[in-house]
Amino acid sequence: MPSIRVDVSPVILDWILSVVSLDKVDDTLRTRFYQWRNAEASPSYSQIEVLSKKIHIPLGYFFLKNPPMEHPPLLEFRTVNSTARPPPSRDLIDTYYQMEAIQELMRDYLIDLGRDELSFVGTCKNEKNQEKIVTSIRNIAGLPVDWYSHSKDAQASFGILRKYFEQAGILVLKNGVVGQNNYRSLDIEEFRAFTIIDNYAPLVFINNNDSDNAKLFSLVHEIVHIWIGLNSFYDKFNLSSAVDPLETLCNAVAAELLVPNQIFIQKWHNLNSLSDDDKFSRLVKIFKCGEMVIARKALNNTFISQGKYKIIENRTKEHFKKSKKKAAIHI
Repeated sequence: MPSIRVDVSPVILDWILSVVSLDKVDDTLRTRFYQWRNAEASPSYSQIEVLSKKIHIPLGYFFLKNPPMEHPPLLEFRTVNSTARPPPSRDLIDTYYQMEAIQELMRDYLIDLGRDELSFVGTCKNEKNQEKIVTSIRNIAGLPVDWYSHSKDAQASFGILRKYFEQAGILVLKNGVVGQNNYRSLDIEEFRAFTIIDNYAPLVFINNNDSDNAKLFSLVHEIVHIWIGLNSFYDKFNLSSAVDPLETLCNAVAAELLVPNQIFIQKWHNLNSLSDDDKFSRLVKIFKCGEMVIARKALNNTFISQGKYKIIENRTKEHFKKSKKKAAIHI
């Protein structure tokens, strides 16, 4: 029986190219795809089925006249200072929908149990004073100022903070792949974390492919968004010095929760006999966090220059790039 040939709109094929990568598709199928796109051949139904499974695009999408309108609310927050973003990947969209489904299940479960809405979600929406936000988070979560003293490293710190925040009613999930599919790794170049606000079950998702120090900071940054009451999408654009005031505030609150400033100042002066780099090494061990958080605290207290801060920032980026390459070799 001859194969059933189908018509797929060139607009749909162009849309597919904009949202997925064909790098993991075998050469034959990739060649066929471009033949379809260039009107040199027509796909068979079975070929479309195979491609659908390979690139994780729902089969029905291939038969639409125009691209589907997939606009998860979260993705509205992918723009900072009107900076353009590439289209969200299929992996990001699918991960978002999975987390949204988990949140809805938990929300329904809590309502069935007769639980009240969480009182702290959005309570700092109009608050500009970082100390007040820090105090509120510590009080609600029952988080001691020196909580880090019970940690041995950034990974342990993540676990400690996760426990405090989950006890307060916040869902904290992390994964490095889409669902259980080890072939669909989440790209930290696309996102580090995101938060979906809900009055019963606010949810923070962390990209588990990030470094331990970065995951720790992302967690606390996202927690601040829950107090502010706004969905968050945390990516490399948020790490720029030209972020908007909201992201600056969230970063400042996160840094204070990780490294209380008064304690930091005291520790810094206690290490005056050491060089700045040696101070950083000691303070990273004391506060169990990344060097960038320590450097930011030192800059804000005028203990180091902007030039020194940039050197540390570049060093941290290079170190992470090398660690990523090393990890890729061992996969």
